[in-house]
Amino acid sequence: DSAAVAWAARVIMLVLSVAAMRLARGVLLPVAIALLLTLLLSSPVRWLRKWRIPERIGAALVVSAMLVVVLSAGAMLLSPAIDWVNAAPATVQKVERKLRLISKPLAALQQSAERMERVAVAPTDTKVSQVQLATPSIFARLSVQIVAAAPALLSVVFLTYFLLASGPLFRRKLGAFLPGRRDVKHVEHLLSTIEIATSRFLATTSAINLGVGVLTGLALWAVGVPNALLGGALAAVLNFIPYAGPLVTAAVIALAGLANIDDTGRALTAPALFILIHLSESNVVTPMLLGRRLPLNTVTIFLGLIFFSWVWGIPGAVLAVPLTVVCKIVCDHIPPLNRFGVLLDS
Repeated sequence: DSAAVAWAARVIMLVLSVAAMRLARGVLLPVAIALLLTLLLSSPVRWLRKWRIPERIGAALVVSAMLVVVLSAGAMLLSPAIDWVNAAPATVQKVERKLRLISKPLAALQQSAERMERVAVAPTDTKVSQVQLATPSIFARLSVQIVAAAPALLSVVFLTYFLLASGPLFRRKLGAFLPGRRDVKHVEHLLSTIEIATSRFLATTSAINLGVGVLTGLALWAVGVPNALLGGALAAVLNFIPYAGPLVTAAVIALAGLANIDDTGRALTAPALFILIHLSESNVVTPMLLGRRLPLNTVTIFLGLIFFSWVWGIPGAVLAVPLTVVCKIVCDHIPPLNRFGVLLDS
C-alpha cells in the first residue's frame, strides 16, 4: 500500500509539474534559454579565467560579444526579411502559375470539381454582401510581438550574465538541492562535469548547424536564389528542430527557387542541394562528432520534440533536443536518476 501511495504521489507531482511548465511558460522559457546559453558560453568564461580574468568581467565580455554577434546578424537579415515578406504574395502567385504548368492534369481535375460544385449548389436571388475587416499589417503585428517579447529577452540576457558571473557560487548553491551525497567538493565536481559535457554538446551542435547554414547559403547563391543569406540563416535555425525543421527548410527553398528562377530544373536544384547537405550532416558529420555525446534514441528525440512543442510552442521545438540531452546528461551523473538515463539511452 505504501508503495502504491508513493507511486501515486509521484504521478501527481509529474502531472502538476507539466501543468506548471505549460502555465508558467512566460517565466520558465526565458530561464531555460538562459540556462542553455550559460552552458554554451561557460567554456569561454573558463578560458578567460585561466588568464586571471574574474568571472564577472569574463561573463560581461562574453555576453557583450554574444549581443554584438546577434544584433549584427539581425541587422544583416532585417532587410532581406522585409524584402521576402513584401514579395510573399507575388511569390505565391508565381509558384502557383508554375505548378499549374507542371501539373496540368491536376488543374483540369480541379476545374471539373469546381464546375460540379457550382452545379450542385442551387442558385438563389439573395445577394450576400461580404464585408472585409481591415487587419493590421504583418509588420505592425511583428512590432507588437517584439515589444511584448522585449522584457523576456532582457531577462535572458541579464540572467545569463548572472549565471556566468556567479561561477562556483551558483554550483555550491545548486548542490544543496541535488539528491545523494552532500560533500561540497563532490557536488562541485559533479556539476562541473555536467556543465562541461553539456557545454561541449551545445557548442558542437551549434557549430554543425552554423555550418549547415553557411553551406546552404552558398548553395542558394550559386544556384541564383535571392536572399541566400536569409535562406542560410533559416536553415541553421530550423536545423535545431529534428525531422520537421529540414522539411520546412526544403519546402521554403523550393518555393523561393520556383518563384525566382525560370528554369524549373535549375529551380529544383536548390532544394536538392539542401537535401544533400542535410543528409551529409545527419548521416556523416553529426554521428562522427556527436556519436558518443548524443546517446539518445530516436523515440526519445521524437517524444521530446512533441512534449516541448506542446508545452512551449515553436521555441520549445527549437530547444527540444538540447533540453532532452541536458536531462540525459544530468540523469547519467546523478545515481538516483540513473534509471531515467537508461530509459533515454540509445
